[in-house]
Amino acid sequence: TERIMLDESEDRLLIGSQSLLAKYTLSEDVWIYVVLKVFAVSLVCCVSISDAWKWAIAFNLGMAVLIAVGQPYMWPQVSELQSFSCVCLAVTSVAFAYDFPWLARVGLLAPLLLLLWQVRFPDSTEALAERLYQELE
Repeated sequence: TERIMLDESEDRLLIGSQSLLAKYTLSEDVWIYVVLKVFAVSLVCCVSISDAWKWAIAFNLGMAVLIAVGQPYMWPQVSELQSFSCVCLAVTSVAFAYDFPWLARVGLLAPLLLLLWQVRFPDSTEALAERLYQELE
């Protein structure tokens, strides 16, 4: 129903923000956009701290849990990829801290492998419903 209201709206503000709002399951899930920006800034800020890798692990695991539990994105594959990427960044932080270059490489490559796996099965039930809705219009 929110999508229909967004599509039929003549309000310039809603028309302009349609691309942002269409990424999320519900329009109220736009909070994740703000949280992701704060997350990115906090990761950059913790670099100058002496125990930066511990903070990076905490931020990444916290964000992974938040995205996995909240499932804010319209397509579940995006939520899975975002959550898995945060876990992989946490693993990479551990690898850099303990000087395991092979683990760091695997941690940085793993999200790409998940993405390639997801490309094989692009249609979730939500994406199929969205596509069918678009074709009916």
